[in-house]
Amino acid sequence: MGKIRMGFIGVGDMGSHHALGFDQLDDCEVLYICDMNEGNVARALKELHNSKPVICSDYRELLDKEDLDAVVISVPNYMHRPIAVAFLEAGKHVFLEKPVAHTLEDCDAIIAAAEKHQRILQIGLVYRYSNVYRRLAHEVGMGRLGEVKMMWCKEFRDSFPPADWFYDKTKSGGSIVEKDCHHFDIFNWMIGANPVRVFASGGQHMIKQGQPNLITNSYSHYPAKNIDNPTVVDHAFITIDYDNGSKANLGLCLYLKPMNLMGDGLEIGLIGSNGAQMVVKNDKTIDIAGGENSTRDHLDIDVISDSIMGGHTGGQAQRIDFLNCIRSNRQPFASAEVGRNALLIALAAEKSITEERYVYLKELTNHGVS
Repeated sequence: MGKIRMGFIGVGDMGSHHALGFDQLDDCEVLYICDMNEGNVARALKELHNSKPVICSDYRELLDKEDLDAVVISVPNYMHRPIAVAFLEAGKHVFLEKPVAHTLEDCDAIIAAAEKHQRILQIGLVYRYSNVYRRLAHEVGMGRLGEVKMMWCKEFRDSFPPADWFYDKTKSGGSIVEKDCHHFDIFNWMIGANPVRVFASGGQHMIKQGQPNLITNSYSHYPAKNIDNPTVVDHAFITIDYDNGSKANLGLCLYLKPMNLMGDGLEIGLIGSNGAQMVVKNDKTIDIAGGENSTRDHLDIDVISDSIMGGHTGGQAQRIDFLNCIRSNRQPFASAEVGRNALLIALAAEKSITEERYVYLKELTNHGVS
């Protein structure tokens, strides 16, 4: 196989960075870019130095291209199913940004198409390719905590980019679906057991229905915009019970201004059966303390080699793995099943907030969830 020829469906914040990342790899070519937004296309083209892609505005123009091997899909969540299924049915490999979809029905339809047509389907759960979290998994696997019994995540940050779909639950699936599949996947990965039930409490503190909400965002190119009728929560606490008795908790806040200015940034912690604990701070460091003795380890992790230009930790490593999976016909570490398992927790949390009760994951899989 020569260079893997790639198309990019959606080149906003995530899609343009994917195009830039793949453009830097010798064994692939950025051949097509598809986006209705001319500003997005112009921004993406400025960042490409090794490719001169063909531009189009409708993904359906690319479905029958014989010189296209794989696509990267970075579009709003409610558009995942029609676009991903179409390319899988056309025989193209798919890198699909997380979450897999905004509903379980759409998620399962995408997975079924990948299985039927025997194509690679990788989900953008970028932490699975991060040097930080792979080292964390290594330490857990070496028995530094015994068995992981408790985990937590503090996801305190500024709001989503000021684009309407983020704030419309029917299109995003809700704040928890859109944002926290990453973190639920880390819980599942480190605990190594099956989530059974979820209890969540959340609502709207500052970004509320029935009032003008001037939304700004620290990391995207979107200009400030009023969002007048948000139907998503801007805060939540979520507790997950696993079948081995372990528990995990995530705290979400989406109204810090201008962003999280604390040095800790995102914090993820673990406590083990031997009394030791680990804490990951700002996607960069791991601290390990306690257990059989008073040993304390501080690990500064290489956060350069797995990403590019200050992008998300693991960002470039996941792109390299996608190409390797295509060449070797193997399933990616961030597989569709992994993505589905994280989505189930997020959907259960959204349902728990709405219905003010524990939600068992078997409810969603036995009866479906919209």
